[in-house]
Amino acid sequence: MNNTLRPMLSRFQSVYRLEISSRAVYIKHGNPPQGFVTAVADVARLHGIDSGLIECLGRGSSARLRFSRGFPERGRQAIRNVWTPPNTPPPRGGRRARG
Repeated sequence: MNNTLRPMLSRFQSVYRLEISSRAVYIKHGNPPQGFVTAVADVARLHGIDSGLIECLGRGSSARLRFSRGFPERGRQAIRNVWTPPNTPPPRGGRRARG
């Protein structure tokens, strides 16, 4: 795991991870929506972000974005504005009670 992101307990699994460099946005893990990757590249160019990591953790309504430490707050908010959490079916619960 990269040292720029704080380690977290396994409660939230990594859905995808993006790395921003001065040249482009690279997909390091998972399958993010292509529109989101394009939007991240546009935001990085507009705000002058040359490096950083973005990771989507969790599933469905409990998904969240995590940014590397040096990521500017204005860039974070702009990326959150274009992000749509991944859609997954809700948990199905356990065994049905019989009685």
